[in-house]
Amino acid sequence: MKNFKLLVILSGFFSALFRFGIFILLGIILIVIGLAARVQMCVAIGGAFIAFALLASLYDVIGMVHAMNTSAHPAIADIRKAMGSEDPEAEMDKLMSQYGNNPGLIEAKSSRFYLQEILHEGCSFEDVIKAYESLGRNEETPPLEYSCITAEDGLMLFLTWSYDDRNGEFFQLRTCLSYDKPPKDITELKLLNDDKEKFFEAVRSSKGYEFSCENKGRDLKIFIESTG
Repeated sequence: MKNFKLLVILSGFFSALFRFGIFILLGIILIVIGLAARVQMCVAIGGAFIAFALLASLYDVIGMVHAMNTSAHPAIADIRKAMGSEDPEAEMDKLMSQYGNNPGLIEAKSSRFYLQEILHEGCSFEDVIKAYESLGRNEETPPLEYSCITAEDGLMLFLTWSYDDRNGEFFQLRTCLSYDKPPKDITELKLLNDDKEKFFEAVRSSKGYEFSCENKGRDLKIFIESTG
């Protein structure tokens, strides 16, 4: 595992070094000119360019290692878990294959991370709606669904965003906010057809939303389900 981590760090260093390659090239040229013409200033400036490229590359690698050790982003967390396994190389290959074949999965995980950062216990259903509005602000017709279910243990309001898994199924990012059971059962389902604004207007006009405005949410859950 240590060898694999070292390989990742070295790959990151040389990748960063390549990005600063122009400074190394200029540095070498200035040093060669300076030595040939016996101009110490050119040698000094050339050395400074090379030193800058090395230090900048090292700084990038330190930042990468820090992110790998501390970031809560799902992609980084998955990489950290793979690298901490008994066979990190095999697990990394498996992870890259999984993400490569299912880009919707990393999108769903990234969106879940975003929601978990801004939604917390005690939030309102209006907060959930606003979070989903911001999540889909760059899409005209995001695949959204609203549902309201009354169960034995209370009322549950759901907002769902579906991500295509390229196999005819979906990864569904679902946010559920639970409430105490209402006096009368409420069951609702609304799907986004072609107008995002009208969809959220319909959600805010629903009986479930009306109930949420008059009562305090009990439990918040943000999770991903696969329809496959």
